[in-house]
Amino acid sequence: MARKGHVGRLQWRVRELLQRLWVRVTAFAVLGLVSAILGFLLKDAIPPGLAGKIGADAIGPILSIIASSMLTVTTFSLSILTAAYATASSSTTPRSVQLLVKDSVSQTVLATFIGAFVFSLVGLIMLKTQLYGDGGRVALFVATLLIVLIVVVSLLRWINRLGELGLIGDMMTRVEDTTTKALKNRLQSPWMGANPLRGSPPPDSLVVPAPVVGHVQNCDMETLSELAEKHQLIVYVTATPGDLVHLRSALFHVRNLPLDEDEAKAIRADLVACVTVRPTRSFEQDPRFGFTVLSETAQRALSPAVNDPGTAVSVITRILRILSVWQEKYQPDVDYPRLYAVEMNAEDLLRDSLLPLARDGASNFQVQLAVQDCLLALTHLAPQVFGAPAVRLSAECLEYADDGLAIQRQRDLVRLRAEELGVAADAVVTNG
Repeated sequence: MARKGHVGRLQWRVRELLQRLWVRVTAFAVLGLVSAILGFLLKDAIPPGLAGKIGADAIGPILSIIASSMLTVTTFSLSILTAAYATASSSTTPRSVQLLVKDSVSQTVLATFIGAFVFSLVGLIMLKTQLYGDGGRVALFVATLLIVLIVVVSLLRWINRLGELGLIGDMMTRVEDTTTKALKNRLQSPWMGANPLRGSPPPDSLVVPAPVVGHVQNCDMETLSELAEKHQLIVYVTATPGDLVHLRSALFHVRNLPLDEDEAKAIRADLVACVTVRPTRSFEQDPRFGFTVLSETAQRALSPAVNDPGTAVSVITRILRILSVWQEKYQPDVDYPRLYAVEMNAEDLLRDSLLPLARDGASNFQVQLAVQDCLLALTHLAPQVFGAPAVRLSAECLEYADDGLAIQRQRDLVRLRAEELGVAADAVVTNG
């Protein structure tokens, strides 16, 4: 049984599809169409005299108001979203905009407006053609009241969301939450259910190259394991989600491929089909991408044109908060005995996120101190995971500080923090 951290190819593609705006809009539009037609189907089940008693004759003007207002509100909302995308791209980094595009509240609100518009339009058409009758008008009236209630609630949610949509704080929170979730999922299965691959694959294994240039977004380990069992293969997964691959790079190294060239070619094609390669990276299964995006946001804040070191310090705090979920070394829990995969590397996460900030904030004392404080906190929190990588990265960051800081006392304070980190890491080695 695959572990919770693993996401199969079909499950991943369904989840990806459900995050697209047009899917939710289409679903709500169909729901609005069905709701309008439902009144016609229920017309014979409702007493004819009920229409006059509840004022169902007023349904025409109400539907006209909904149709005209929903079209206007939808157009206005789309313009707001476009402006929010531009703001997010300029204030943080263009890589973070994909999270704003997938915002569930924005998608649901837009889908509700479109669904209400389709409902009112179809209702008006059927009402004018006298298809409803008295019973149908009652059903349509009740459905309209429900649609009005849903629209009002959606407008309130939309108004509440507009106050922060696309602002730098909102975007950093989105990236932090998504990265934390991706890291937790990956930590549940550090080797994605495979055996640990330590070092290079065996020299007698054959390379299965990538078919296109791009980034790995998903690897279906379950299907890969089934193929390995079927053909008695040993598969070494050398390209994990987030890695850049090209036509000469290896997705896999494989042992025990058949000698028959045609059969081996078919097996290689099946293996390649287990990996989804796209032009860009995604957040869902690639924690390193989230750290890179946070770091890019801080780098933009440290640029001379922006000069906002407070945002950079806030990003470092968020990086510390995310990495705090990784507090112990995990042991392999092998679900796929014929597969081997590389482990997620703590040093890579630290270098992706903090080293660019030490470089671009070399002359800023607050940033240099925050970087060292972050490394020191991680060393105290999870010394077995971050101790050695933190010491190595601290030494590099200290070189930037020595070159960039103009005041000797500031250089001494940063060096003192780096020395504290080294002492903490040495204590772990001694006690261990």
